[in-house]
Amino acid sequence: MKKIPFGSVGSFYNLITQNYIYVDRTLYIEKLEELNKKHLLFLRPRRFGKSLFISVLHHYYALDHKDKFEQLFGDFYIGKHPTELRNSYLVLKFNFSGISTMTMEKAYQGFLVSVRVGVKNFLITYNFPKEYIDQVNALSSPEGIIKELWLWMEYHKNDKQVYVMIDEYDHFTNELVAYHFEDFKKIVGRNGWVRKFYETLKIGADTGIVDRTFITGVTPITLDSLTSGFSNATDISTDIRFVEMMGFTHEEVHQLLQYIEVPNVRIEDTITDLKSWYNGYLFHKNAKNAVYNSEMVLYFLDAYLVENKYPEQLLAKSVATDYHKIRSMFRVGHKEKENIKTMRKILADNEITASLTQMFNFEEDWQEHHFVSLLYYLGFLTIKDSDLSQLIFTIPNYVIRELYFQYFVQITLEESQLNTHQIDVQGKVLELAKYNDMKPVIELTESVLTQLSAHHDRAYFNETHVKAIFTSWFYTAGVYHIFSELEVVKNQKNKQKGRIDLLLTRREPYGEKVPYQFIFELKYLKQSQVGLLEDVEKAAITQLKGYLKDDKVKNLKDLKAYVVIFVVNKARIIAVN
Repeated sequence: MKKIPFGSVGSFYNLITQNYIYVDRTLYIEKLEELNKKHLLFLRPRRFGKSLFISVLHHYYALDHKDKFEQLFGDFYIGKHPTELRNSYLVLKFNFSGISTMTMEKAYQGFLVSVRVGVKNFLITYNFPKEYIDQVNALSSPEGIIKELWLWMEYHKNDKQVYVMIDEYDHFTNELVAYHFEDFKKIVGRNGWVRKFYETLKIGADTGIVDRTFITGVTPITLDSLTSGFSNATDISTDIRFVEMMGFTHEEVHQLLQYIEVPNVRIEDTITDLKSWYNGYLFHKNAKNAVYNSEMVLYFLDAYLVENKYPEQLLAKSVATDYHKIRSMFRVGHKEKENIKTMRKILADNEITASLTQMFNFEEDWQEHHFVSLLYYLGFLTIKDSDLSQLIFTIPNYVIRELYFQYFVQITLEESQLNTHQIDVQGKVLELAKYNDMKPVIELTESVLTQLSAHHDRAYFNETHVKAIFTSWFYTAGVYHIFSELEVVKNQKNKQKGRIDLLLTRREPYGEKVPYQFIFELKYLKQSQVGLLEDVEKAAITQLKGYLKDDKVKNLKDLKAYVVIFVVNKARIIAVN
């Protein structure tokens, strides 16, 4: 059986020669060549297979890999349908990940080293004189190194053209935007060293030394600098022909589950879970199919093979770490409070309508649609539908929603002026899960509401926000499927539908090790509404009893049903079954 390429298998050569699974994407090599543009930019969220695709392109086009063509590509589409350009280029490859942004000097030196490494590997691979390598070490600017390389190419009158490949073009600049914004503007400005680098690349393209370019990244935040310096570049990130070029399709995930021998009786339930957890990314409003985050799926497959059961954590630590960087991106635009307000809106409504920003101009005022677009590029939102000239964005899947709520917990506790390090939110949730003890979770919520009432603007203090606070606690435990606003039939006679405020059901691998499942109907009354308590309570109990009769709910074992009414800062709890 082939191995699952989860983790650090970013080399296509290692993937094939060391017997790893490869989900064939080589059809897109042919599609890319068919475009009338040669200098391309492709953006996708982190962990979507961009680095591997760069490696595939490298091994397909590089002259030095010609003797390995059949070994590497013989079993795949492009091996059976090779193009005339295969193994015909000198490949110049850069990777701008791992650059420190602690200081501007470190960022500059890191960028310079990355350029040196790329050029030195190029010179060594294609047998340029050794003295050129010594000169590269002596040159002190990225653009200076590239200029010298073009001179050497002209001097040797090499009949082969260059294919430039840049991976993670914006990895370090995205961090600068969040933490050192003024420095970011300097390095991408008219005389900045990032822009100068791309201007020098353009010289190579204009003179015919560089025939093709393929650049990957996550956001278009640095795109203004790139295109100002390298105006040849065309962004194909939202081209409908390439929406499935990275990530996995539903059919591919199904095939992978069969390959690792998930029992047939469990295939459908497993694919349903994976669809909920990792699927949902739509990169064009008219795309037919959403795609799965490939790294998330590979993590699941790799973990499943160890013990033939679901992993306890839905995300690998390495993947989760990348996505936890959401906190830093709230600083972008110097509008952290406004950005957090937008996040609350997204969690409350599960969607938001905005125009998609395709190039960020930081001379303009930062607005909500800029932040929504940034969340889309980072993978925290995806396209759901369109509304005339605007797009409707939604949270793509369960694990991203979980990360939102984990962040929301931090924000809520900080706003409540509570010590986030001393409050064991997960422990309080597990008290409820194991012993049906509502007290710890309720007391935490009451404490937060009391503190928020005393210390913060209550403009956003409404039932929706209170529900979000209460719901957020359960995302810390990791033992439940959490359904918010799940549509069910609440009246069996007339098939009238309603939405459950909060449903917690067991998930694998815990199963019945979790003693209880829960359904909540949540209400919030302000001081001026206290007189409505009795009527609200009766209506809530009636609603909940209707939900308990729905097919999705009635067969759930060990289900505990509660109406929880927060009256100002205190909770009234009614057990319904």
